[in-house]
Amino acid sequence: MNIKSKPNFNKITNQLTIKEYTFDKKIIHQHCEDWRKKYFGDSELILFPKTVKSLSNIVKECANQKISIVPQGGNTSLVGGSVPRNGKSDIIINLKNLNKIRYLDKFGFSILLESGCILEDIQNLVSKENLTFPISMGSRGSCQIGGNIATNAGGLNVIKYGLLRSNIIGIEAVMSDGGIYSDLKNIKKNNTGYDLKQLLIGSEGTLGIITAANIKLFPSYKDKNVIFASCNKFKNILDLYFFVQNNFSDLLTSFEIINNDAMELVKKYNKDLTKYPERGRYYVLIEISNFLGIDSFKDFIIDKFFNLKITDVSLIFSKSEKENQNLWKFRELIPPSETFEKLCIQHDISLPLDKMENFIHTTTSEIQNLIDNIYFINFGHIGDNNLHFNILSGENTDIEKLNQKKKLITDIIYNNTYRFGGSFSAEHGIGQLKKKEMIKYKTKEEIKLMREIKKSFDPLNIFNPGKIF
Repeated sequence: MNIKSKPNFNKITNQLTIKEYTFDKKIIHQHCEDWRKKYFGDSELILFPKTVKSLSNIVKECANQKISIVPQGGNTSLVGGSVPRNGKSDIIINLKNLNKIRYLDKFGFSILLESGCILEDIQNLVSKENLTFPISMGSRGSCQIGGNIATNAGGLNVIKYGLLRSNIIGIEAVMSDGGIYSDLKNIKKNNTGYDLKQLLIGSEGTLGIITAANIKLFPSYKDKNVIFASCNKFKNILDLYFFVQNNFSDLLTSFEIINNDAMELVKKYNKDLTKYPERGRYYVLIEISNFLGIDSFKDFIIDKFFNLKITDVSLIFSKSEKENQNLWKFRELIPPSETFEKLCIQHDISLPLDKMENFIHTTTSEIQNLIDNIYFINFGHIGDNNLHFNILSGENTDIEKLNQKKKLITDIIYNNTYRFGGSFSAEHGIGQLKKKEMIKYKTKEEIKLMREIKKSFDPLNIFNPGKIF
């Protein structure tokens, strides 16, 4: 019988100071639970290395002992990708101490920074230099940039800047043998063979541990104008989207959809939010940057609307940055508001825009045939095809029945997503949550190639095992 020997953790902790690791079960427990409290793992050791060199030595020793590693940032994964497994000997490597800004190049519009930097801190830093960081999301106060890269984060500004993948100039990472891959050149053109950084982006910590990145920056906004609109027909949303794309092009920063159930949920738990358009089946938040000013902006919009005869749309316009922030709360407070209800079944999908209305109608009808007294929380980044399609319990919901129908509901949503040419995971990744869907909806050739890449990068399978595959 081949009995696996107990890990020699001393050989690992010898690489660090006493403050850079702990065996304290209370501290470790905090890092073994995912943000949504759906996944719980266990670990005997968590490490907080401060240098890439010490991390490299740790990984080398883990490879020698075949100890599996869970790389962790702010632990804001929504698919269980950043927590250890149950009953295994995974150790956690949290990168919060790798948090230096190595270089900010104002003239090259880029920033070289380490993985443990908090997204909001980065945003605040570059804004002082009249620059803009290309991603933003609700978890910006706790998520770390390394985790954002490892999950190819999108967020609210994808329509303008693209996914994080589009904004990475270079990456540094520790590989599974402890070697350090470094390609941090501050150049935007580099056609010298395979673009290896693109494999690390979105790999969810399964191919390497990202330690630093060189990321594009952009000129700061001189002003922001937010429109909050409501309408009763989905077609009007597409007309509105076509209108703002044609008239504002690269000035369009965000275009977010919120359905009425989601809007009413936010209003229910956030009584202080009072300024919003007339009630409609759908709401849209639009952010335009660097226009001439609020008066001419408002006149321009209304004049164009009359000319195009876009009807059934109620509009309100922000008049200050404070009002901008207040209007955005209607979008950002949807996920926190969902947690106040007894049960929420969440789905992060993407769909072609011309198929989205048909998908919503078909899928809603099929689920309503299974169970009644539920709410459909639809919201997302319409400009990049992203739709969050969540099923929420209400006061009169039969929770036991909803729990029993959970798998059937998810199957309906994902099967229809596939049928309408979409993706079952738009921005959150695979993690532990969507491994079965990965096998079901990806082609055999795609899975084969992905497994071969994993084996090539991580032959001992020590990086985040049990995730994606």
